[in-house]
Amino acid sequence: MNITFVGGGSLRILPIVRALFQTPEVFDDGSIRLVDLKLERAEAVGRLICRCPEYKNVNCKVVWTSDLDSALDGADLFYLTTAIEREPSDTLALQASCEYSYLHSDQLSINGAFLAARGGSMVMNFARKMEKYCPEAMMLIFANPVAVFSTAVTNYTKIKALGICAGFGNCRWDLPRICGRDRYESEWNIVAAGVNHLSFILRGEYQGQDMNEILRRQLNDAWEPMPITSHAGSAAQIQEGLRKLVDVYHRFGSMIFSSEFDGMAHVLWPWALEKQQQQFRQRMQHFNPATAAADSMQKVEDKFLEFAHVASSLQEPDWHTPINNNILFGVDFSEISVPIIRAMAGLETMRITASHPNRGAVRDFSDNAALEYTMDLHGKNIIPVENQYIPSPFKGLITSLSEHQTLLADAIARQDGRLFADALEAYPMNKFSANRVSFFRRMFDIYNDIPSALRGGMNHFNW
Repeated sequence: MNITFVGGGSLRILPIVRALFQTPEVFDDGSIRLVDLKLERAEAVGRLICRCPEYKNVNCKVVWTSDLDSALDGADLFYLTTAIEREPSDTLALQASCEYSYLHSDQLSINGAFLAARGGSMVMNFARKMEKYCPEAMMLIFANPVAVFSTAVTNYTKIKALGICAGFGNCRWDLPRICGRDRYESEWNIVAAGVNHLSFILRGEYQGQDMNEILRRQLNDAWEPMPITSHAGSAAQIQEGLRKLVDVYHRFGSMIFSSEFDGMAHVLWPWALEKQQQQFRQRMQHFNPATAAADSMQKVEDKFLEFAHVASSLQEPDWHTPINNNILFGVDFSEISVPIIRAMAGLETMRITASHPNRGAVRDFSDNAALEYTMDLHGKNIIPVENQYIPSPFKGLITSLSEHQTLLADAIARQDGRLFADALEAYPMNKFSANRVSFFRRMFDIYNDIPSALRGGMNHFNW
C-alpha cells in the first residue's frame, strides 16, 4: 500500500507504523509518504521509521515532502492528523462556554462546530485533490470534529472518508478495567451505534461469553473502580470515567461505548459543567491572551525537541518499553487505524466502529446522516453490521446531535452561512435558552478566522 500522512511530523505516526510493520504484507512494494509544511518534522519521523527494528522486515519506501500533490499521486490511503485547535481562541471559547453554561470540546459542542467551520475548507480541498490524484483512495480523518469532516467528504465528493477516534481503543481498555483487568484486550467483539464520543454498545462478546452476562456478574453492589497502574498520571480521571460508565449502565441498561468526556457530558450534564468549571479555573491560572498563541506553539516545539534530538542522534531510542510508558517510540496496537489499514490491504476482514454517513446502517436515520457505527472492512468495502439502532431513552438526543453534525457537514461543504446558523440552532443542549444567540455571537467574535461565507451565519439569528 501507498499511505500518505498529512501532518507527517505528528508524533502519533511512528507508533502506528511500528504496529503496521508487524504485518509486512501491508506495505509490500509500497510507500509511506510524510507531508508537512515543517519538513524537518516529517524528516525526523521518517528517519526514525527507517531505524525502527521492524523496518528491516518490510519492502517499503519512506519519503518526506512538503508537496502534497506528488504525495497523493497513486496513494491508496490518505491519513489526516492535522490539529484544528489553536490559542488563544480555545481558552477564550472555554471561558465563554463556562459563562453561558455550554460544554466546551473539540467535537460534540458549539466549539466543535466552530472548529468544523475553521477546518472545513482545508479538508474539502484535500478531498478534491484526492479526486484528481487518487480517486480510489480512502481518507482517514483523525482531526476533530471527525464526524462532521467525514460526512462532508463522503456526501459531497467521490471520496470515501472514515472519521476515526481513540474511542475504539478506549472501549477495549474500559471493559477489561470494569472487569478488574488493567490492560488492553483486543478480543472484545463489540457492536455500537450513536454519534462520535456518544455511541452505545448494542451487544458484544468476549472469548465466546455474552458481554451483558459478564457485566451482570461483575457489577454487583460491591463494585468499585480498580486501581489503575497502566496510566498512572491519569489514574483518578480513568477511575472517575469508569464509575460514570457504570452509573449510566445501572440506570439505563446501556453501556456507553467509550468514556470520552464530552460524550458522557450530554447524559450527565450538571456533573460535566461543574468539572469544566474546575478545569477552566486551573487553566486561567497560567493564561495570558497576549502570549497564549506563542506559548502554545512553544509547548509543541518543546514536545518535539526530544523526538528530534533522538532522530539526529546515533544512540538508539527505547524501542522495547510498551507504548503506555513510551508514548514517542512504543508500538501502538490499540490505534484504530491499524486494523483499518490491514483490512484495506485485503489481508483480512476487520470489525471497527467509526464515523461515516449512515447509508442504511442505523435504523430510522437518513442515508446522509452523520453517525458512528460498527462496520466490517475488507479492501475498499464498508459493510455495516446488521441490526443497529439507538437504544431508548437516548434516541431523541442522538437524533438531535446527528442532525447538528449533518447540518455542519452540509454548511462546510456548501460554504453556506444560513446552514451554519441552522446547525448551531440544532444543537440540543440549551436549545431554547434566552441567551443562546448571545453565546453564538460571542463565538463568532472569538473565531474571527472562519471563512466569510460561514461568518454570514450571524445574520440569521434575528427572527
